[in-house]
Amino acid sequence: MKRKAVMKLCAVAMTVAMVGGLVACGNDAGNNSSTPDSTPQESTGGEESTGGEESTGGEESTGGEESSEEAQEETYDFGGAVVRVNGGQWGDLNEETKLDDDGNVKTGYLEKRAFADQLEAKYNIKIEYVVLEGDDGYNTQELILSSITSGECFADLFAVSDNIILGIRDYLADITDDVDKLEIGSTYIEPGTWQNRVYGWTYDNMGSSYVMAYSRTYIKEVAGMDVMPLDKFKAGEWSYDDCIEYLTEMKANLPEGTYPICIHTNHWASMAPAANGVVSIDSDGNINLTNEYYVEALEFYKTLLEKGLALPITDVKVLEDGSIESTQNYSMDNMSGNKESKGYVIGMVEAWQYPGMPDKGDWGIVPWPWGSNVTCDGDYTTLSDTYMVPQSIWTDMVVPKAEYRAAGAKEIPDIVLHQIARDFCDLCSPDGQAARHGEWEAEKNGEEYLNLGYTPGDPGYFTNEEDIEVFDWLHTRSCVDWGHAFNSNTVVRVNRNAASVIAVGNDARSTGESFLQEGEANMKDKGYK
Repeated sequence: MKRKAVMKLCAVAMTVAMVGGLVACGNDAGNNSSTPDSTPQESTGGEESTGGEESTGGEESTGGEESSEEAQEETYDFGGAVVRVNGGQWGDLNEETKLDDDGNVKTGYLEKRAFADQLEAKYNIKIEYVVLEGDDGYNTQELILSSITSGECFADLFAVSDNIILGIRDYLADITDDVDKLEIGSTYIEPGTWQNRVYGWTYDNMGSSYVMAYSRTYIKEVAGMDVMPLDKFKAGEWSYDDCIEYLTEMKANLPEGTYPICIHTNHWASMAPAANGVVSIDSDGNINLTNEYYVEALEFYKTLLEKGLALPITDVKVLEDGSIESTQNYSMDNMSGNKESKGYVIGMVEAWQYPGMPDKGDWGIVPWPWGSNVTCDGDYTTLSDTYMVPQSIWTDMVVPKAEYRAAGAKEIPDIVLHQIARDFCDLCSPDGQAARHGEWEAEKNGEEYLNLGYTPGDPGYFTNEEDIEVFDWLHTRSCVDWGHAFNSNTVVRVNRNAASVIAVGNDARSTGESFLQEGEANMKDKGYK
């Protein structure tokens, strides 16, 4: 490898018109609800998929424009080596899907191709998009492992979901000793870190997680309440007791058959325990299903059901294999909106559902309530550090070990391949680059970094300034929960544990102990510990 430093002049051409002045002109629970507990793995073979909650309040910037100032940039010479890429941010480079229905080249392809061209020049490489043949979204990990064990991984640099990085980690380059060279903050490194070893990193907007949502129009016009759930949260009055009090008042004003709240047991397990200070599984491999505060979080939703404050879970059946069938609302179709009463008022909303929320009228969000492990001495900004916002699904950039890469890519150092991916993601999202690098700089200098997400203040689909403010703040409490990953790999049955407690009605502590023992045994058997 040859490397050299060059002075790169980035010129911006501008035309200025002067007419009298200057004018300037982005399931394991086994339930039978409409959406299953276990969703397909992120497809690595076609359209781009972010694998998690990357986009939320607003569209992520895809500018990738260079500075007009002179900047010294280190370049490399890898002799035109081919680097095969796949998935995630690379998805738009897929030659097989670059045309729209009218036969025109998609804007996304043209933008990403231009970014790839820049990197090809910088590193003297050839970036080639490859497809994981036979990938149906469910067999992704199996196919990747098959390609590796056959002698050569299908790609040299690719994006995978949270559960897949765990499943293939033994074949990935360990960049623990060199990761600081990426100049990415710890918030984005932790999703690629398992038991203190770094196998990848995420470009996802960490902290843009699931929130609860409702129609302000409905609560005001039908429930007759002027105080919204977000008002309670902002005032520091959204503890379990506060929540029960508020939902009880709402229930008294609702028509027969409409309930204050409805959250699928999978989603409750993903979010609610962390809001009480405990994730299902942390990055050190601790399974927390028997932690008293985790138990408290599951028991709380069961209490809501018992008090008639949550939409009932019906058709509950425990099968011979231990899986649990039940009828639960997963989508937003049964959520009350405007002045129309349906099954429930407050539900869980994912980022992809935001565009449809205005159909419910003036809508709003509220974070998850907290239990006894969290204190609040005033408004929500005084919540103790134990109040956390978990990211349970994300996408990681990874690189297979050199011996599993194709000929040209074998000669490129592991960390440089990661730098290529970092550079590409930075070009795709300058806002993301600024946040990831900004946190790294602050940490390097021993300074506090306030993570407000990639586009703080951007209204996106939100209609209320308070929603924007609180949503930005939630990023400051971002953490990683590996529960979804281990549940997807059927190593620790996090979702079945939640369904057993909430839907079936079993004791949370004894149920958690059973699934903990099973999970610990599976982790050891599969080499996670």
